[in-house]
Amino acid sequence: MAASAAQADVTEALMVFTDRQAVVRNRAEARLGGSLDSLESPLTVLASPAWRGIEADIWLARRGNQSEVYKHYHTDLAHYVDPPAAIAAAKSAGDVGVGPRVLQSWEEDGLFAMEYLGNGWRAGGLHDSANTVVREGIVAAKKALQAGPKLSRDANIFNEIRAAHAACTTHKANLPKNITAFLNFADRAEQAMSRLEVERVPCHRDGNTANLMIGPSNVVRLVDYDLAANADPYEDIGYHLMEVFDREPEARDGFVEWTGFFEEALFQRAMVYGILDDLRWGLIALTMAASSPRSTLEFAKYASWRMLRFEMTSQTSTAGDRLRRLA
Repeated sequence: MAASAAQADVTEALMVFTDRQAVVRNRAEARLGGSLDSLESPLTVLASPAWRGIEADIWLARRGNQSEVYKHYHTDLAHYVDPPAAIAAAKSAGDVGVGPRVLQSWEEDGLFAMEYLGNGWRAGGLHDSANTVVREGIVAAKKALQAGPKLSRDANIFNEIRAAHAACTTHKANLPKNITAFLNFADRAEQAMSRLEVERVPCHRDGNTANLMIGPSNVVRLVDYDLAANADPYEDIGYHLMEVFDREPEARDGFVEWTGFFEEALFQRAMVYGILDDLRWGLIALTMAASSPRSTLEFAKYASWRMLRFEMTSQTSTAGDRLRRLA
């Protein structure tokens, strides 16, 4: 009986995959003017150790000398992604020149087409952050997005943590035993931040170095605008510092790389956002582990290391000092 159930799950997953592929193929053939020479999904999807390709299938469609990339959102992530807003942000980033140009979108399908950057471009990785030119490119792209037109929605990490925790509760996710203390830190951080006047600007809001494309001469383009919104620009800085630098002395240098100056209170503000990013993603991943039909992906494993790092950085006297010193 167990074998039959497993086989049924595999069959159902294959049918869903085939149906989703057909949606993309139909849109691509209409755009490119006929039958495709190829439709490939070149991305290896991973929940752990890197969160890559989770939100959407990525397809490369080719016909003759034409090539386009299609991003097709999954339906099991409505608790943290608004596909129409993400598509709108991708369009804005393409217009600004920091991301691939969006060529057409079909919001009803959770699908859009974007330019294929071509040979010589590749997906980024954490190892690229050791390259000073790449880091400068990341910062320049995110600052250019921040200077561009406002996006279609506002957001902040505190509301997202509450929403992610509510989703965990709804889906009976296996929460950490210290979740009350974890949420308490988020509440204290929100209270500390509440006294600040924040100018919301368009932000990428994703520090994951897998969400970069790196081209010839280490040119950088940003991809994946799934959380993009008008927000505190120090969110972007904090997520970048937490992703790229293992130790605080290097993170302080990284802050200067971004801002051109150092101010302790602003650095602590960025670092608190970076710490909270682990809690947000840990809760998101726990919800996915409890609710997503894509049960072969290691959502719980990803959540465990995010929560481990959050505990290490938030449940200390140093974390309390950060809250007292931020501005």
